[in-house]
Amino acid sequence: MGPLFNLIWDICCLRKGPQDLPYSPRLLLAVSAASVAYQLLIATLRNLAPFGEVLAGALFGLMLMFTVLHVALTLRGLRSRFVQAATALVGCTLVFALLRLPIELLIGAPPATPADITALQGLLTLIALPLLGWNVVAYAHVLRHSLDIPFLAGLGLALLWIVLGVVLIAATGTPPGT
Repeated sequence: MGPLFNLIWDICCLRKGPQDLPYSPRLLLAVSAASVAYQLLIATLRNLAPFGEVLAGALFGLMLMFTVLHVALTLRGLRSRFVQAATALVGCTLVFALLRLPIELLIGAPPATPADITALQGLLTLIALPLLGWNVVAYAHVLRHSLDIPFLAGLGLALLWIVLGVVLIAATGTPPGT
């Protein structure tokens, strides 16, 4: 598992691309299962939502990611890149979730209202913003390579992707994945 983590880390650091991952549907399934398991573990430890809701949110997030990626690759005539691109995106999602973990644990339970946010929670949220920016850039990097488009187009798609996910999650009431 060490070489795989190193490869996904290199993708997050923009040193490698999704094309450097092996074409392996089993690997995609394993990385996806690890992502769902991590989300379930963290949600249970932080007592964020009932198990069933977290599972539904995790699966919804994966299905959204896979659907949008599949449509985009199909429109570009690059459907054969799906497994590697999806593995890279899910892998990067998991890496960034792990990087956010200490900040999320320090922030604690989400406040009920914006007025309930403590100074420490606000500061930690500001500290997490560069990590969010890096996450968006890593997604853009994967999309650029997968879709064979310029980086700025990948960046625009990554931002649209995030907005779409937030809107759909809010519209369906599904708890977001970690």
